[in-house]
Amino acid sequence: MSAKLKLLKRKRLLLMIGSCMYLLLTGFSATAQISVNTLQNLSFGAFSHGNSGGTVVIAANGARSVTGDVIPVNLGFQYYPAIFEVEAPSGTIINIVNGPDVQLTGSNGGSMTLHIGASDPASPFTSTTTPPAKNSIKVGATLTVGGPAANPPGVYSGSFSVTFIQE
Repeated sequence: MSAKLKLLKRKRLLLMIGSCMYLLLTGFSATAQISVNTLQNLSFGAFSHGNSGGTVVIAANGARSVTGDVIPVNLGFQYYPAIFEVEAPSGTIINIVNGPDVQLTGSNGGSMTLHIGASDPASPFTSTTTPPAKNSIKVGATLTVGGPAANPPGVYSGSFSVTFIQE
């Protein structure tokens, strides 16, 4: 017997981006359901850029790196990966499927492209906890930044999707 359940949660983070998630359950019994909650939204922190732009990468482990003429700045705005809490019976195999690239819109105009990256633990993963304990899943991303005309200073926000599939 197969059943599917989609759960969409949208949250916005003042600094950069909120996260959305879909929860897809397949082939489960009443005792083998999983649940997913957003614990922390994704943030790229503060940065500056020159005429050619580049990228800002937040790794699943929380490290930030830049390419091109993007300069990370420390203005008190923290950067960090998205963190999801997954509650599932111990031994459940869960596959993570990243959604498509999305456009973040700026408070002063412009847009940047967000590409969802790898997770920690890597997908697929096996639940190692027994409910009500939860597995912590960190998800990184890459932000493509253009030049000043395309990306004026401001707050950029949007949402992305991540699907957790119980196998």
